Amino acid sequence: MTVNRRLLPQSSAAVLCALAVVLASIVLIPAQRAFAVGTTYYVSTSGSDSNAGTSTGAPWRSLSKVNATTFQPGDTIRFESGDSWTGQLWPKGSGIDGSPISIDSYGTGAKPKIAGQGTVGDAVRLNNQQYWEIRNLDVSNAVPTGTTDGSQLGDFRGIGVHGDNGQTLHHFVIDSVDVHDVTGEVKWVGGSTANNKPGITFAQGWDRSKDTGGIAFLTSVQDITAPGAPTVLDDITVENSTIKNTSFSGIVTKQYAGDAPGAVYTGWGKRATATDPAYTPYTNVTFRGNYITQANTPYGCNGIYLTGVRGGLVEGNVIDRVGVSGVETNMADSITVQHNEIMGTHLAAGGADQNGLDPDIGTTNQVFQYNYLHDNGDGILLCACNSAVKFGSVIVRYNVVTGSSRWTLHLSQSAGTTADIYNNTFYNTAAAAMVDGGVTSPGKATLTNNLFGSTKDATFRLESSIIYTNNGYSDTLTSVPETTPKKGNPLFVNAAVTGPYGDENGPRLDTAANFALQAGSPFADAGVSVANNGGLDFAGATVPLGSAAEIGAFERGAPNIAFTDTFDSLPTGTLANGTNGWRVISTNNDISVVETPSATDKSVRLTRTVDGGGTDGTNLARLFSTPLQGLVTIDAQVMRNDTQAGWFGLPYVYNSSGVQAVSVAFARGQIHAYQGTTDTVLGTYTNGKWYRVTLTVDTVNQRFDLDIDGERILTDATFRTSMPGIAKIAWYSNGGERGSVHVDDVRIARGPAYGQ
Repeated sequence: MTVNRRLLPQSSAAVLCALAVVLASIVLIPAQRAFAVGTTYYVSTSGSDSNAGTSTGAPWRSLSKVNATTFQPGDTIRFESGDSWTGQLWPKGSGIDGSPISIDSYGTGAKPKIAGQGTVGDAVRLNNQQYWEIRNLDVSNAVPTGTTDGSQLGDFRGIGVHGDNGQTLHHFVIDSVDVHDVTGEVKWVGGSTANNKPGITFAQGWDRSKDTGGIAFLTSVQDITAPGAPTVLDDITVENSTIKNTSFSGIVTKQYAGDAPGAVYTGWGKRATATDPAYTPYTNVTFRGNYITQANTPYGCNGIYLTGVRGGLVEGNVIDRVGVSGVETNMADSITVQHNEIMGTHLAAGGADQNGLDPDIGTTNQVFQYNYLHDNGDGILLCACNSAVKFGSVIVRYNVVTGSSRWTLHLSQSAGTTADIYNNTFYNTAAAAMVDGGVTSPGKATLTNNLFGSTKDATFRLESSIIYTNNGYSDTLTSVPETTPKKGNPLFVNAAVTGPYGDENGPRLDTAANFALQAGSPFADAGVSVANNGGLDFAGATVPLGSAAEIGAFERGAPNIAFTDTFDSLPTGTLANGTNGWRVISTNNDISVVETPSATDKSVRLTRTVDGGGTDGTNLARLFSTPLQGLVTIDAQVMRNDTQAGWFGLPYVYNSSGVQAVSVAFARGQIHAYQGTTDTVLGTYTNGKWYRVTLTVDTVNQRFDLDIDGERILTDATFRTSMPGIAKIAWYSNGGERGSVHVDDVRIARGPAYGQ
């Protein structure tokens, strides 16, 4: 069916899928909690500030009216689509847990615009506030008379979330916004002031640097000589958004440290050791499903700059032609960066780097996995390179890195740091070095099961602390760093691939599948065992599938499990068993193809009015003679459109013994899911409304995620029972349950899906 969403492109039949849903259409409120419904306020350029503002017929008019109002938990502020405001949006007040204050749009047309025009530091601002959700705005903050020499750059952000009150501030959601054209100044931590240029300043230290850009989360103190207690931001989410041509950064987090001239040093955002007690980072940060580009500004640097954070997830983003680094983590702990596509990173604004990924100084427990990096200056930079910071740990695995112009992998690790780098695929056509390094006392780096393919000869960094074990090398590489190397033609599916690549619709991780191995590759089943390897390859297949793991990011011969059905080409009427591979049971009841929502956009309707069908009941199912293993995404549109509201599994997922392992249901107005053996009510549904239900099932780790309309509702929930492989997926109802449900746009594939 056609809904208001963007979908990530599906995988080829051979390897993987990256699916996505774009605009979240519901907010699920936990059923066990009850809060008063807040007031909805409307703002339109055709309104009046003397209006009540509580209806579309009597909206407010100005930002100043909104900014002068202290909103209450549960309130919503809606700006009319197609309208524009100049200046700063800074509404006051805070929500509470379960009842945030929301900003959104109403009506049809373009997203409402908030244009700071370089007259305010933040076009949209929150300060010492919490429990806010911001959606569907168009935000900019560019000096209208800006010049190309940087003289008009300033302390500007599109959306700025700030705090300095010494408290923990919770829950910030920024979703489906478009932030663009922010003329922020570029301030570097170190370097030489001799290199200063208009808009670009070096040697600024921690607190005065890297705090401008598209979306920024920043904390500080009210008195730098008496800092008091730290302010911590918790539960930050930026998703489904575009950030374009913003400087310094696309998205940045930064905790205060107290290193400016005259300040008392606190160390909250920095740390001298891995267990530094002064370190007080932000917590629970997620950046998912965003498109970030700085293609049209010479001052755009990091796509995502994640500092001063403990517990972060960066996934499913497209980062396109930014300067310096696609994703850089710094002074951060327990961060996972995965399933991103990063391309075209280049030198900019005086920066020295041009990498796709960079776990930088003071980073511990970092996992960089399943990313597709292509056509960057450098593929991956490990830059824990401050000799005074003698700690750091990172795992780099199952990434595909191609088309790097300078280095495919650059090791700049200081003593005391460790890096485990395994099962990555590096393919080179231009760089002189496959592996390089830049410090004299490097930390330990262990490279295992990586596949180095190249069309030209290229060098490898040799250090006693760089340990090469059981890697694979193409025949073109003559000076490899192992005495008995595994060499040969990798037999990639298509190493000459030139796209398609990701864009605002999401990453094209399926393109990376061209660097999977074909039959006969000398690197198939040639890997050695790596402890705690995550259990899944780039495409979500179980590692190993054969007698041993492959060398490289993909398991060869992974089964084809890609499947999709929109039902649009089927004739209306009863759906026969076996149609398009469906197992259909409708004894005494009905399963039919119907023209809902339209004659060209059909769905399948399951109707249950009496008993019949036994345990299976009224049942639409996919069966797999070879159970699906690894990471599997199950994605479908569902709609209850009845008054009986009986229990319908939408869907249930079964192991090979026919036992339910994952169960999601719509029943009696509520959305249910089992976590382990416990039925949990996650929220409510509206009769007659379509919902996209996305299950990401991990049979290796026996966990699943659940998204409803792109909103992550459950993360790492446990199975009801053990399920080494998926044998059946069913949308159904049985027993005494009554009612009907529509099912549409079913997609089942290996690999992840992201709210987009």
